[in-house]
Amino acid sequence: MAQPYPTKDFVNTFYHSALTTSLAVVYAVIGRKLMKLDVGDPGRPNFSDVIKLTMVITAGELTKKGLIKYKIIPPDILNK
Repeated sequence: MAQPYPTKDFVNTFYHSALTTSLAVVYAVIGRKLMKLDVGDPGRPNFSDVIKLTMVITAGELTKKGLIKYKIIPPDILNK
């Protein structure tokens, strides 16, 4: 049975958001353990914390794109 378009869009958006967030958390934990990288308090950011957080999110996004490119994970959960 075909899913309505808004449901597919919501599920795929949630999938991509969850992947990026999960990978960013993994990179933040690795950065904290290996390099003493602290992304700071999101409630009280300063410029260096914003740069660190941007680096962590970018690393997560690049990893996600690489995993999709090499067909390790699917590009979307529900096909349109």
